[in-house]
Amino acid sequence: MSHAQPKKQSFIDTQYQFARYLRDPDNNPLPDNIEQRRMTIYRELFYNNIEGFIANGFPVLKQLFSDEFWHKMIRDFMIKHRSKTPLFHEISREFLAYLDNERDNVDDPAFMKELAHYEWVELALSVLDADVKPAQIETGQNCLILTLKLSPLAWSLAYHYPVHQINPEFQPKNPSEQPVYLLVYRAQDDNVTFLELNPVSARLIDLLNEGLTGQLAAEQISQELKHPNPQVVIDGAKALIDDWLQRGVLIFS
Repeated sequence: MSHAQPKKQSFIDTQYQFARYLRDPDNNPLPDNIEQRRMTIYRELFYNNIEGFIANGFPVLKQLFSDEFWHKMIRDFMIKHRSKTPLFHEISREFLAYLDNERDNVDDPAFMKELAHYEWVELALSVLDADVKPAQIETGQNCLILTLKLSPLAWSLAYHYPVHQINPEFQPKNPSEQPVYLLVYRAQDDNVTFLELNPVSARLIDLLNEGLTGQLAAEQISQELKHPNPQVVIDGAKALIDDWLQRGVLIFS
């Protein structure tokens, strides 16, 4: 009488077992036929690579937490989140997705998601591959008659918290009374920097991106504000657009 042979574990099963152990070694068995010493090396390399990329992408966020809290969050990310890309520079985007979809911790600061997004924007702009030619105009040319829009290397953002000011000594408990508008851009020297906007300048950018000239945008803003002297708004718009042109954040539509 023949005896059934034990089913041999497939290579794919071994891979899944290997991955489960790397993600969550405290709650998954050591893979079969791999010695502990080697698995410890793999486990530490895997964790240190992931943690290192996230720490480099979110330096301010890391400064806010104890080592214990930080490493517990990284491990939680590794356990819960299933990344959609194999690219290392996309780990920061995957971490954002984890914060949005899988993170569940009542002890997290209320501003954490917005701060993480702001830090990700800096990284995303620094590595963005875009062939951009900033708009240049002749001296004395009226910028208000031109059709301009934001460069792909300049992003207009709005937050509930002053994310650009958060640090270990300043951690707001409540949202700002008004939205916090920022223009984050990669300058021509490749450094990523930001400008604080106000509701009017943020609205001007929106209207330029919709295809309006500066003149038409300023006139519309003046109507929306019910401003008693539209020329004041028009002059202000011209000064802003001139400044943005000098910074290289506008292109021709």
